[in-house]
Amino acid sequence: MLVLLTIIAPGSAQIALGKKAVGWFALTLWIAMLGGGGYLLYKFRTDRATVINWFTDSDVLMAVRIATVVFALLWLALFMDAWRLGSTFRLTFFRAAMITIVNVAIIGSVAGSAAYAQQLIHVSRDTVTHVFVAKKTSKPLQGRYNILLLGSDARKDRIGIRPDSMTVASIDTNTGRTVLISLPRNLQNVPFSNGSPMQKVYPYGYNCGSTCLLNAVHTAAQNRTDLYPHSKDPGLDATIDAIQGVTNLKINYYVMVNLNGFKGLVDAVGGVRVDVKTRIAMFGHEDAYKNTYIEPGNNKKLNGQQALWFARSRVQSDDYVRMGRQKCLMAAMLAQLSPQKVLLNATKIAKSGKELLSTDIPAKELGQFADLALKSRGEKIATVSLVPPKVDTVHPNFPVIRQMIQTAIDKSEKLDASPGTKKKDPSDESANTTDDLSAAC
Repeated sequence: MLVLLTIIAPGSAQIALGKKAVGWFALTLWIAMLGGGGYLLYKFRTDRATVINWFTDSDVLMAVRIATVVFALLWLALFMDAWRLGSTFRLTFFRAAMITIVNVAIIGSVAGSAAYAQQLIHVSRDTVTHVFVAKKTSKPLQGRYNILLLGSDARKDRIGIRPDSMTVASIDTNTGRTVLISLPRNLQNVPFSNGSPMQKVYPYGYNCGSTCLLNAVHTAAQNRTDLYPHSKDPGLDATIDAIQGVTNLKINYYVMVNLNGFKGLVDAVGGVRVDVKTRIAMFGHEDAYKNTYIEPGNNKKLNGQQALWFARSRVQSDDYVRMGRQKCLMAAMLAQLSPQKVLLNATKIAKSGKELLSTDIPAKELGQFADLALKSRGEKIATVSLVPPKVDTVHPNFPVIRQMIQTAIDKSEKLDASPGTKKKDPSDESANTTDDLSAAC
C-alpha cells in the first residue's frame, strides 16, 4: 500500500507514517507539477506550434533533461523510504520476497523510464543543435511558404553535388494545403532570378548546351565564391536562384536530403507502404547482373533500401515516371508518419536525421512547420510537374510554366477538403499533375 501511495501521490506514504515534513514537501511538489502541467495544457491546448517549439529548443531540452534526473532521483528515494517504512523485515520470508520483487520492479521501471527519457532528450537535442543551426528566418510570401526539397546524390566517384530530385513544396500557412512542383533535372536554358550573381555569367540563362542542365548548376557554381562571397555553399545558392527563376516563387528555405540517409529514416519508422504499379528494378545499368526487383502489389511494405530504389530507379522507366513515384513516396510518408509513430520511434528518427538532411530552417521555426505538417495530413496535395508533353525540357516556355504553377496554387487554395472520389490512374506518371496526389497514387 505504501508503494502504491508513492506511485499515485509521492509523499503520501511518508505522511501516513508520521514523516510529515518530507511527505508534505514531496506531495506539494507533485501537486504543483500536476497543476502547472494542467495549466499549460489548458492555455496552449490549441497552440501546437508553441508546444513543439519548446521541445525543439536546445536550452529547454537541457533544462528538461536536468529536471528529469532530479525528479527520478527524488522519486526513487521516496520508493526506497516507503520500502523501509513498511518494515519488510518483520514479514514472513515469502511475503518479504514478494514485496522485494514488486519494489525492485517498480524502481527498475522508474529508473529505466528516466534513462530512456535521458537518451531521447540527448539525441533530440544533438540533432537540433547539429542540423537546425541556421538563425535567419524567412517570412511567408502571400500567405505561403515555399520549401525547396533536394535529393542529393553526392558520391566519392562524382565531382560536386548533382541534385537527383528537385521539388518545391508550396504550403498555405493557414490550411497546410500543399502544391508539389517537380522540376526535371534535365531542364535546359533555365533563367536565374532577378539580382542573382549568376546573371553576370549567364545573362541569357544557363544556355551553354546540352550539358548545362538544371541539376548541373550546383557543380558549375560550387567554387564561385567570387559570385557568392558570403555563402557557405555557392552551388546551392545558385541552384535556388535558378529554381526561383523558373518558378517565379521566392524560396523561403531548403531541405537537402541525403538519399542514402533516407534509407535510415524509412527503416527507423518500420518501413513505408505504397502501391507498386509496375515491376521496379533495384539496380542500375552498370550492375544489371543483380536482377533484383520490387514486385508489383497494392499497399506493399517497403524497407529503406527498397524505398530508395522505388524513388530512384530509372531502369525500364525514365526520369518523368520516377518523378511520379517520388511524389507518391512523399505522400505515403506524410500520411503514415503519425505523431504516435514518431514518438515511438523518436530516438531512431533523431539519429537518422543527422545523416539524412541539411537545411537552413532555423530551430525556432520547427514548431510552426511541424504544425503545418500535421495540418497538411488531412488535406489534398496537388502536384505540378514540368515534364513533356506540356513542357519542352530543351526549349522551355517559362511564362507558360509559371502560369501552370500559379494556376495549380490558386486551385489548391479553393479546393474542398473532402476526400477525393477520383479513380486511380494505373500509371506512375499520373502523380505528376493532379489535384489529389493520394488518389493518383
